[in-house]
Amino acid sequence: MPVSIVVGLQWGDEGKGKMVDHLAETAVAVARFSGGANAGHTVEADGKRFALHLLPSGLVRKDVIGMIGSACVMDPVTILEEIRSLEGNGISIEGRLMISGKVNLTHPAYRCLEVQSEADLASGKIGTTGRGIGPTYVRKYRRNAIRLEDVFNMQSFIELVDFHTLEAINTLNLSSTDVEKLHSDVQSFIEATKEVSRFTADVSLQISEVLRDRDALVIAEGAQGSLLDPDHGSYPFVTCGQCVAGAACTSLGFGPTMVTDVIGILKAYTTRVGAGPFPTELDNHIGTQIRKAGNEFGTTTGRPRRCGWLDGVLAGYSARINGCTSITLTLLDVLSGFDELKICTGYEGDHFTTGRSMDKLIPVYEILPGWQEDIRGETDWDNLPSAAKDYVLAVEKIAGVPVTSISTGPGRNDVIWR
Repeated sequence: MPVSIVVGLQWGDEGKGKMVDHLAETAVAVARFSGGANAGHTVEADGKRFALHLLPSGLVRKDVIGMIGSACVMDPVTILEEIRSLEGNGISIEGRLMISGKVNLTHPAYRCLEVQSEADLASGKIGTTGRGIGPTYVRKYRRNAIRLEDVFNMQSFIELVDFHTLEAINTLNLSSTDVEKLHSDVQSFIEATKEVSRFTADVSLQISEVLRDRDALVIAEGAQGSLLDPDHGSYPFVTCGQCVAGAACTSLGFGPTMVTDVIGILKAYTTRVGAGPFPTELDNHIGTQIRKAGNEFGTTTGRPRRCGWLDGVLAGYSARINGCTSITLTLLDVLSGFDELKICTGYEGDHFTTGRSMDKLIPVYEILPGWQEDIRGETDWDNLPSAAKDYVLAVEKIAGVPVTSISTGPGRNDVIWR
């Protein structure tokens, strides 16, 4: 009855979707435990590319059950679009998708509120995706949010929806055209919620039923990355939902004794979307080269990602707070063609923080030789250039956790197992 938790060890975009899909080959269920439509997990299978925002990545495999935990926030319109996209590609989710009735719903007005909030912050803006995630969590903890289960009492559901619509209209300086569009979006929201409600389930109970089989594997899929966690990330430039491994238990409703391993997904370099500190950022031609080679543009927003060298100190920190038992190093192939590579192994003055003064950190680097060989799609450790092997071993040493697998391409089987 094992549960494997998969988490990102950086600021998201580490390749979690691809690795969850790869690991799901032997899983009974994949359960998303964090995030909302602000997440973007990409899976490439059978010559097709799937960009998933809230649906568990394991659903791309036709026999795997997909679950969404209570700590997630859900835009019913967006998830309905994802469901139809899968079905349009011949992947039916009927009987395989289970959504906790406790998930909080992202009302269309929340997007307007989030955009306005960012504008009000001016130069101090967080750099959100504009998907209304922050306002959804605010209302969750203000205790007047809309849950999926509320749709089963239609009168109170409509009253809640109308309350949040009027709240936004009274708060924002909307034009008559904007108000008309908001009302139209609200109607789409109501209809989508009704349709999605057929997938409502007691996710905690369903997971416990699966785990009664001692050989059944459940993968708990995290979203964003540990450095975006509101408690342990680069505050205040963080998301609102917890991103670390411990959040899987509370969101999905199982005890920590069920967890057998925590797999940390670590990109071979570092990227970040939006504002916030980034000690190893390369705002130069090298950063541009990495962005181009890695196609570093946001799955959700399309924004170009900021790129830099791997920060080994942050990797070790994230591995520790998640209790990682292993690391998957992704996008190693992107680093082919560099004469030398750098890994941050410390900071000047031996200072470390993820708080407001994080932008003052000055990295100290270890310089390693690069390699010129194209390793994209490689599946055999012995075939890697010696410099690539040395780079992996250097990452393993500073992170303090074994690198057991390496992703060398976007395909589900482009993986080296050590």
